[in-house]
Amino acid sequence: MTLAEARALGEEVGLAVREVGFITAGSVNSNFVFELDGGGRVFVRVCEESPHDVVVEQNRLLQHLVRRGIASPAPLLLQSGGSVGTHRGKPVVVFPFVSGESLCQARVTPTHARAVGVALARIHLAGVDYVGAPASRFEPPQLRVRIEALRAGAHGELTVELEEALGFIDTRLVELSKSAARPGEHAILPGDVTVIHGDVFRDNVLWDGETLSAILDFESASAGDAIFDLMVTVFAWSFGADFQPDLARALVTGYREFVDLEPAALDSAYDAARMVALRFAVTRLTDYELRPRDVVIYKDFRRFLRRLAAIEAIGRGNFPAFLAGSGAR
Repeated sequence: MTLAEARALGEEVGLAVREVGFITAGSVNSNFVFELDGGGRVFVRVCEESPHDVVVEQNRLLQHLVRRGIASPAPLLLQSGGSVGTHRGKPVVVFPFVSGESLCQARVTPTHARAVGVALARIHLAGVDYVGAPASRFEPPQLRVRIEALRAGAHGELTVELEEALGFIDTRLVELSKSAARPGEHAILPGDVTVIHGDVFRDNVLWDGETLSAILDFESASAGDAIFDLMVTVFAWSFGADFQPDLARALVTGYREFVDLEPAALDSAYDAARMVALRFAVTRLTDYELRPRDVVIYKDFRRFLRRLAAIEAIGRGNFPAFLAGSGAR
C-alpha cells in the first residue's frame, strides 16, 4: 500500500495519515499500521480472500461482541457510515491500534491460561443471542474438499510425505464425522449453539503483564459448538513439545467460572479435540505448507498431528480428568 493510498483511506475514516508500514504477521490477509499526524496509529487489514459482504457480516458480529464487553477493538466507521472500505478492489477495515504483547509458549503461566479461559467463556456467553452468525467454513465436508483439491494438483505436485499425511487425515475425518458431537448436542450454554472465535491462538491475544488486554482476529468466528472452541484454545495455550496439564487445567478452570461443564460435555471433549487437530492440520497444509515461504509465516501441519497423537495417548477415558483434574467426574 502506497502512502497516497493510505492517506486516501485515512480520509475515509477522518484521519490524517503521516506514514504507512507493513506488518509481517498474518497468513492470508495483508496488515498495515498507519502512523497519524499529531501522534497515534491505527491497524488496517486488507482482506485478501473474503468478499465485501462477508467482511461486513464479520464486522457486525464483532461490534455485537464489543458492545457486550468483549475486549477487542471494534472497526472504525467510514464517513459513509459503513465499516468496510475498498483497497485495489478488496475489502479493507480500519481498527484502533491496541498496545500489548503476544506471548511465546515458554512464557505462558497458569495465570495467563486461566485468563484466556475466562475470556473465551465470556465470548460464548455474549454470542448466545446473536442472530445471523455464519456457518463454519471448517466442517469435515469443507475440509475434505480442501484435501481433494490438494490431491487434484491445485497446489502442484505433492511429496510422498504429504500424500501419506493427506490419506491419514482423510481417513480420520471420515471416522470422526460419524462420532463427533454436532453443534448444540451438548447444550452447555443457554442456547443450542453460540458464537465461537475458532482461532484464540497466542498471536491473537495481547497482554499487559498478566492482564489480558485484547483478543483479536474474529475472521474465523462462526456459529458453532462451545466445546470445540474450548479445545481449539486448550491446544493453543497448553501444548509446547507436549501437553502441559497445569496450563490446560488452568484454562478450563477459568472457563468453568462462567460456564458449567457437565460430565457429558467433558466426555465429548475427546472427539472434539481430535477433530480440532485434524481441522488445523488441513488448514496448515493449505494456508502455509503449500505456499512460498516468503509469502506467509510458515506453520507446520505436523504439529497438529503430534497433538492428535498426544490426545490419543491420553485416551478417551482419561481425557476429562486430564482437562479438569481428578475430580472432574
